[in-house]
Amino acid sequence: MLSTRLLLAIAVPLLGACRPDSPPELPPCLKPLLETLSVRYRPLNRQDTLTSYWAPDSLWADSLFHLTDAHRSQLLLRVRFVPASVAAAAGLDTLRFRRPSSQLELYPQPGYHWNFYAGRSPEIDLTETADKVPLRLALTTTWRYSLSEYRRWRHEAADDPRTEERNNYLVDYPFGVAAEARVSDSVAYVRVFPMRPRVPRPDTLYPYLAYQRPFPLRHQRIPLVADQPDTTRHALLRLSFRVLHHSAN
Repeated sequence: MLSTRLLLAIAVPLLGACRPDSPPELPPCLKPLLETLSVRYRPLNRQDTLTSYWAPDSLWADSLFHLTDAHRSQLLLRVRFVPASVAAAAGLDTLRFRRPSSQLELYPQPGYHWNFYAGRSPEIDLTETADKVPLRLALTTTWRYSLSEYRRWRHEAADDPRTEERNNYLVDYPFGVAAEARVSDSVAYVRVFPMRPRVPRPDTLYPYLAYQRPFPLRHQRIPLVADQPDTTRHALLRLSFRVLHHSAN
């Protein structure tokens, strides 16, 4: 008869093998929704025309080939703020929100897919004198998003689930997505932290070149303002698009 110690030595590796490869995804931490968008926040409602170019590989094989308007696709992307009362009346507060993810393997089906990246990009607005001496520094934060169109590969196997990118539309917005709920290919709801623009921050030591030979590097302490997220509230946004023109296959 096997001893208890030997049974445990066998059972422990077996139990470890039964564990999932990755822990289950935790739900995002949702904040109360805003009813109105105060003027102290950066505006969120906007409308953009996005463009993407695509051509089949057979055309790219020609060294003389170049893209034309015939290969251009365009869509109209709208962002609209949704008040908390409207969200509750429409049942949008019952949507299943999840953390943003850009893992393409999550989207094996053809169609349009939203990708909300976590990386942010500060844009610098520097005020200088005529002699290039810095006076004030302002930092505006934006996030890059993409709307990608995928289609199934031309493959002999009818049940082949692989897809390829058909078009990719990029846009920069002044908000980061905290949670998303994708309703369809053309509509997604996102929860974002509203941004307070140009909030005063402690003065910063800014390096600059003195325009006199031999161009010594100097430092000037100047006022700094920067975008700051309101982490106590969420703004609910509706993102939707309409295809204006699609290039031929």
